[in-house]
Amino acid sequence: MDTEKYFWKSIYYFIKYHNYHIVNIDKNDSEIWLIHKKKNKLVIFRKDIASNQEIQFDKAKMLDNYQQYEDDLNFKLKSVKYYYFTDQIFDNIKSADSSPIKIESMCISNNNDLHKLIHNNILTKLMFRQDNKLSNYYKRRVLSQNPIDKHMLRFTPMTYGLIIINVLIWLIMILYLNHFSDVKLLDLGGLVHFNVVHGEWYRLITSMFLHFNFEHILMNMLSLFIFGKIVESIVGPLRMLGIYVISGLLGNFISLSFNLHTVSVGASGAIFGLIGSIFAMMFVSKTYSKKTIGQMLIALLVLIVLSLFMSNINIMAHLGGFIGGVLITLIGYYFTHNRNLFWIFLIILLVLFVALQVRIFTIKEENIYDKLIEDAILDYNYKEASSIVNHTIDKGYDDDRTYYLKGLITAATSSRAEGMADWERGLKNHPNSGLLNYELAIANRALDDNEKALKYVKKALTINSDDNDYKNLKKELDQSNESRN
Repeated sequence: MDTEKYFWKSIYYFIKYHNYHIVNIDKNDSEIWLIHKKKNKLVIFRKDIASNQEIQFDKAKMLDNYQQYEDDLNFKLKSVKYYYFTDQIFDNIKSADSSPIKIESMCISNNNDLHKLIHNNILTKLMFRQDNKLSNYYKRRVLSQNPIDKHMLRFTPMTYGLIIINVLIWLIMILYLNHFSDVKLLDLGGLVHFNVVHGEWYRLITSMFLHFNFEHILMNMLSLFIFGKIVESIVGPLRMLGIYVISGLLGNFISLSFNLHTVSVGASGAIFGLIGSIFAMMFVSKTYSKKTIGQMLIALLVLIVLSLFMSNINIMAHLGGFIGGVLITLIGYYFTHNRNLFWIFLIILLVLFVALQVRIFTIKEENIYDKLIEDAILDYNYKEASSIVNHTIDKGYDDDRTYYLKGLITAATSSRAEGMADWERGLKNHPNSGLLNYELAIANRALDDNEKALKYVKKALTINSDDNDYKNLKKELDQSNESRN
């Protein structure tokens, strides 16, 4: 067994997969102390021991000084375990002291001992798989003083889980959709103001797991891998998920408050929330160096610059997510450290939430489906436009403008008479439509049926007496009738 390599590799695995972190390193790097705060455990890795007496001495020293160690570490010890890596054979002390603390020792001199150390079949296979990495690789990873490196080292299941969910949804979309049109993204749960104010609140969540194209998901998942691992390493998986979801929701609420015309999808708002959370943590901890802060600022700047070169980027969602990440992190921190500041930041979040709801439900809504139909018409893609019209009517989201656009499409692809028939059908469904009455008035005037045209324009004016176009058309028709008489 390569004792040096497995010494560092074992410490690496304890940090990465078992949520331990280093609290002490001796000057020769031959004794490493790791603690697990939730389990109140201390494990000590040692190498280069010469005799069984050293093992006995370590035990006696720990019993004599454990209270001092608790004070130094600000940590209540329940158990201590020594792992001695050596090429020699020593008798392990298998008995454990239960008072005042539990102390155990284990010598690691062969592969069987390593199996007992790891206690996990999957991790054991990882431990013994062939790799070309030398002991210095694991030593550098373990002893790195860069905070970002330390967080990136850890195994973060929630971050990996979110990435897997996003990628799986992306693959399903690839398999079942020919292209990611706005209408298809809407059907899958994309975020848009019109649908949300009509009660489809689920879009606030579903939109976080949809993406426009490969570049979009690639950039988001790389960002989630970096910033998600950092946040999860610091606060744990459930709190990281809470920050991610709440930030994404706030980003979506701010997006709904300002963005009425486009479909919004992607994890960017939630990811910017993770970035905001990291900056909030650096602020409250005051332990990060200027170099680390600089690295984070550079990463944020690069992410912003790259996003500017991508289409369909929702800047308001990014800003909202960042603000959400900062606020929820400060709320969580000050809940245990300063209740006055906790209430201040909680009130700020609640006031912001209420203000956004007022904004969302008071601004004039615009039918996103009509906008998509218009875009298709402007591109002379009448087949797509007609498909969206039928889809809109089937979904029950049609209005008078939907039928107006349907008539334009029919007139362009078939005949004016059939287009007028579409407007008349629309008028049956939306009898109080000034727009459809006006268009039918225009169409009948073109057919030289001024009497019918006048009937429609009078109805339009009854619905909207302030519209100048309606007034002017009625005036023209009245004058025309007078001249004929």
